[in-house]
Amino acid sequence: MSVWEITNLLANTVALVGPSLEVQFDPDLSESFWEQFDNKGPGHPLHWKRPPELAVLPKEGRRKPPPRADVSPFTAPGLVVNEKVRSILGDFLAQFGQLLEVHVDGKTEYYYNVTNVVSCLDREHSEFDGPYVEVPVFLESRVPSAPSVFIDLAIHGRIFVNDAAKVVLEARITTDKISGMDFKRWDASN
Repeated sequence: MSVWEITNLLANTVALVGPSLEVQFDPDLSESFWEQFDNKGPGHPLHWKRPPELAVLPKEGRRKPPPRADVSPFTAPGLVVNEKVRSILGDFLAQFGQLLEVHVDGKTEYYYNVTNVVSCLDREHSEFDGPYVEVPVFLESRVPSAPSVFIDLAIHGRIFVNDAAKVVLEARITTDKISGMDFKRWDASN
């Protein structure tokens, strides 16, 4: 069984979302901004009094931002998705996490916070760069066989799916032409 990381192959050609430039350049504002996406650590539900305010970030050397993808590149551990993705994939994704309202330049979008934790990293066969997992290898016996979207706490900031979940997601992505959600395969060990 394979494990697939959710990626965005358009990351270099579409607009990124993140904190406003004002927040980025103020250390106090920046710290509190990012804290709301990881206040109890990965895998925990998030609860906000008000939706976080995000912005479409300018691209250096361009007058206007590049086009947006349905799943926007974002540097927090979750995904920022538009209403189209929420309506098409929301029922499936919600089984494994939360779709929380965020505002991107004043428009409602959603932050996908994965709360399903599966500890399946094969530390013996994975490649590390200090504490960071460069090339993960997964213990097949610990990867669920039923469709599953998950995180492994040993691998910060990455979201994974198993083969069964990839089939479900790819079918909907292809049928409804969702942009910005791709999959990178990682092998499992025996």
